[in-house]
Amino acid sequence: MALHFHLFGRKPAYSRADVRHACQIDGEIVLTEKMVSYEGRLGNLSRGGAMFRPRLAYLMNRRGVAVLIQVAGVAISGEIVTTTPEGFGIRFNEPLDDAVLAHLLSCDRSVAVAAA
Repeated sequence: MALHFHLFGRKPAYSRADVRHACQIDGEIVLTEKMVSYEGRLGNLSRGGAMFRPRLAYLMNRRGVAVLIQVAGVAISGEIVTTTPEGFGIRFNEPLDDAVLAHLLSCDRSVAVAAA
């Protein structure tokens, strides 16, 4: 009989189930606990989360911080799950509806620049 357990008792790593869309959508992120906001840009987007890069020279390592992302007239609540040189990895509290995802992707600056 085989034993099944995780190394050191850890749970499997979080995996992204939704398709990631590369994009450049300007907006802002609000750290809801301190009510501090930073302008920046979404670098990629999926139904379950996004990568947001504030226009800051230095990113503070944050994890577990509740945020509100405001882009293209839409406010999305979530939580910072990682900080990388590319920005804050954010998991949304609720998955985006297909209509909201389509609306946000229609505001993608990289598509407008490529079409010009």
